[in-house]
Amino acid sequence: MVTNCRLSRSSPDDRREHIIAIAADVFAQIGYGASSMSTIAARLGGSKATLYKYFPSKELLFEAVLRGRCERVLAPLRDLRSSDDADLESLLAKFGVAFLTKIYEPVSLDVHRLIQSEGLRFPELGKAFFRSGPDAVVEELRATLERFETAGLIACDDLRLAAGQFLGMVRGDHHLRYSAGLWPAPDDAEIERQARHAAQIFVYGLQRR
Repeated sequence: MVTNCRLSRSSPDDRREHIIAIAADVFAQIGYGASSMSTIAARLGGSKATLYKYFPSKELLFEAVLRGRCERVLAPLRDLRSSDDADLESLLAKFGVAFLTKIYEPVSLDVHRLIQSEGLRFPELGKAFFRSGPDAVVEELRATLERFETAGLIACDDLRLAAGQFLGMVRGDHHLRYSAGLWPAPDDAEIERQARHAAQIFVYGLQRR
């Protein structure tokens, strides 16, 4: 849990990051609907005027929280996109390991549960989530697959669809059960096993025949 802290005597960037951290804590604890800019300002120990200077609305503040959380997932995936690895199965297995490792982190679970619980009442949450998270992840993977398709190593007429299907294969039903509180997060060995299995099946389906 992030502790209370006033915003004085810190740089603008540090203040912004501190606001985001406090807001993420508030959203996770009491939900988006029950949260308010007043609540967040009080937790910060500052004024609403200071808060609104950085974020004009709760929706924009929530989107900033999402971008920060989703960037944790995207950063290692971008590294793989720029890899010169010519073995697609190996690359996808690494992609899957990086993806699973991040979505099983507690902060990712907080976001997932928040979207699931409040997305119907607040459609803007789902839109912000997909802009910052799933859509960006799919695009990273689509671009990775495009390199192999252009080189004639795989055959696929809808790379975006294929990218989404691979991510679904990697998650399987373990993540659904995890987010429902039924199963614990898998350990590193199980994450690697799931990623390699999904990559093997997926690449076999894309091979030119």
